[in-house]
Amino acid sequence: MTAPPLAAEEQARADVYALLAQLFYAPPGRALLDSLARLDAGEAEPAASAMAGAWRGLARSAAGADPEAVREEYESLFVGTGRAEVTPYTGAYTLASALDNPLVEIREFLDAQGLARKQSVHEPEDHIAALCEVMRHLILRDDAAAQRKLFESFLWPAASVLCDAISSHRNARFYATAARFAKTFFELEHTAFDMD
Repeated sequence: MTAPPLAAEEQARADVYALLAQLFYAPPGRALLDSLARLDAGEAEPAASAMAGAWRGLARSAAGADPEAVREEYESLFVGTGRAEVTPYTGAYTLASALDNPLVEIREFLDAQGLARKQSVHEPEDHIAALCEVMRHLILRDDAAAQRKLFESFLWPAASVLCDAISSHRNARFYATAARFAKTFFELEHTAFDMD
């Protein structure tokens, strides 16, 4: 028996999380930049105008982006010898005390969901791309309670600070726009979860 198809809004959410996972896991190549450049935000209702503006900004940024320059920017921001200039690990933004261990909590959450990191993935589970991919999976699974838990416990507490760190970094160009897009989306998600 197959699961019923997702509502269009839920599929759109899953698609945005998939895009964010892609953008923050590795620099986009020419094909993804070209796809992003063709994005059409369409006519937005006032409530969605911030998201439509973020889409348009991402499309404009992708249209003018050189893949090699974006790769260099990605490496400059997120990859470093010793420590990256901007860490994509959410635990770095949520650690309240030396006794906290957000990574352990995320692993316990994933275990409770029957999920585990793929052997081929070398990033810890608190990487922003990994959390976006898990959220995509939970949306496709139509598990509202698990989505809320993941978002409120692990994504939202770090998302705004991480996105601000990226967008304000002196070396961020394409990723400054991607971070503003991500922050706008996470704020929309936060509002939606608050309304439930």
